[in-house]
Amino acid sequence: MSEDKLTKWLAEKLLGKGDAEKSAPAGAKPAHSPVKPGHPVAARNHPAPHKSHGAQHHAGQKPHGQPGRKPHSGGRSPQAAHAPHARNASGSSSGPGSTRIVALGGLDEVGRNCMIFENDKDILIVDMGFQFPDQDMLGIDYIIPDTTYLDDKKDRIRGILLTHGHLDHVGAIPYLIEKLGFPPIYGTKLTLGIVGRKLEEFGLTKRVRMETITADDILRFGTWNVSFFRVNHSIPDAVGIVLRSPNGSFVHTGDFKFDLSPAGDQRPAEFDKISALGKQNVTALFSDSTNALKPGHTMSEHEVAKNLDEIIRTCEGRIIIAAFSSLIARIQQIMDYALKYRRKVYISGRSMMETLEVAKVLGYLKYPKDLVHDAARMGKTHDKETLILTTGSQGEDVSALTRISLGNHPTIRIKKNDTVVISATPIPGNEKAVTSVINNLCRLGAKVIHSKIMDVHTSGHGAQEDLKLMITMVHPKYLVPVHGEYFMRQGHNELGKQLGMPEKQCVMVENGDVMEFKNGEIRITGEKVPTNYVLVDGLGTGDIGNQVLMDRQTMSENGALVVLLSLNKKTNKLLREPDIISRGFIYMNESEEVITKVSKEAKDIFMKSMSKKPDLKRGELKNNLKIGLEKMIHRMIERRPLILPIIAELDNDGLGKPAPSNHDD
Repeated sequence: MSEDKLTKWLAEKLLGKGDAEKSAPAGAKPAHSPVKPGHPVAARNHPAPHKSHGAQHHAGQKPHGQPGRKPHSGGRSPQAAHAPHARNASGSSSGPGSTRIVALGGLDEVGRNCMIFENDKDILIVDMGFQFPDQDMLGIDYIIPDTTYLDDKKDRIRGILLTHGHLDHVGAIPYLIEKLGFPPIYGTKLTLGIVGRKLEEFGLTKRVRMETITADDILRFGTWNVSFFRVNHSIPDAVGIVLRSPNGSFVHTGDFKFDLSPAGDQRPAEFDKISALGKQNVTALFSDSTNALKPGHTMSEHEVAKNLDEIIRTCEGRIIIAAFSSLIARIQQIMDYALKYRRKVYISGRSMMETLEVAKVLGYLKYPKDLVHDAARMGKTHDKETLILTTGSQGEDVSALTRISLGNHPTIRIKKNDTVVISATPIPGNEKAVTSVINNLCRLGAKVIHSKIMDVHTSGHGAQEDLKLMITMVHPKYLVPVHGEYFMRQGHNELGKQLGMPEKQCVMVENGDVMEFKNGEIRITGEKVPTNYVLVDGLGTGDIGNQVLMDRQTMSENGALVVLLSLNKKTNKLLREPDIISRGFIYMNESEEVITKVSKEAKDIFMKSMSKKPDLKRGELKNNLKIGLEKMIHRMIERRPLILPIIAELDNDGLGKPAPSNHDD
């Protein structure tokens, strides 16, 4: 999409211009201000929520009818869940049943964040992200949440609420939005800009309604009242969410940290709103646990900025900076310093280019038009006037930085005087890949600066003191650590206890556990909602099962062996000795003896199987061949290749057209 087209599309869909101003969606009722319309929904008409602006009850005063309470104890008034001025615009109302909250992902893993908040007739989904695959998931692109639980509840889904624009929180939307019946999506301007770009790739933009919110908006979805508060993260426009129901108030922090001097034009978190929640009888706090084992506070972006300034100012040769494309505020700093020290910026990496386009159109990045260019146009720019901004900080196989380190990038070759800055820390599991890239860059003559040498990166997640501050300000009855591996969440749990919360009020749950809240009290029901891995492989979603992964793993470790049996299709007799084809198993020219024995064994298994049962089905015969050959090969050379029997049924002379029989009937 060209920048002109992108500008027009974002203006219409997110900035409220053009056709978006002409009519409100069906079901919307104006209050303090009209609900901003979004795209028409093809699948069904979702009622739009009531939407009002301002934060009358966030500035420190208590909502009406909400008395104070003792620390981490005492009951909850169900009525405390309601904002004083919000009305139900959808026409939906439900009795005082329980509120159910379920994590479909994000627990015991980093990624796939998705939580369900369910009242009797109204369901809200908070985030819908994907997870990158483990190393043994060969050929898999992403893992997305299992939404089977919602299959018969689609008519009750009022919307998807997004905390921020990172793909581990929004990346699964294009894969799942149609299955869920196209519920409307609510997020801040930048978040929806990123989501919109992904939906455009899938051809879904005209079928999805997106509503832009700010941290000052209050929304009503049937029995749910929703408000927001600004937090700091490594991407702008991140918010926490407050969800109020007749059975309690629930705070979802999203990914957050507290930064008093954030990068760029970002502002600090809204401490006034967050601390006001401490007087509003919050039932449960669902809080980010990623850095729960790191002491102190997370370092400010201001410190990173000073170091980047020094590097760009003092380096004599080219500077290559690898960073996450979503680190928009840091990228703004890099642009500012490049302009300050008269360097042109060249972009390498598709995701980096796309994110920069969206952020610039929406006003989150500001730089002169002639400052930034595609790396393909670098030409003979003087080294001291060159800064290359690239993807690949995690050592991804096909990323720009990895290709640069291997010497096969189409336009960028490492020179002796180059300085490479990796402005990121490795995500758990990526350490080996990142180390390999660093080694290769050093071999080519580059000077490499990373976070173990200089503070060129800081986390977007709060450390222990940040998490304790959030707990203290929100003052919840229950703490439910989310977003992270079990040991991370356990560490977060311990922080709650250190602050005086009773052990029974620090709640550890797993993906799929159902938390039921009624009158401000929690009950873990024992019910288990499906949370299986749904695997994305190319254009296929959910069609890769465990057996396929096991086969791929087997082939990667031990290779594959194809056993071809040619049969007379009338008599079921072998027309010739079994043919053996090896791939990644053994080099056949050097292991003729093994191949000969495998062929003989395959023939023996066939003869024995047919003598015992002449009408043996082809599936049973292939299973006998697999089991028998696996045992024989392991006994001979202690390997377990993937064995693929193929049975070809031919005419009498064996020269006619073969009729392969690969099915299991």
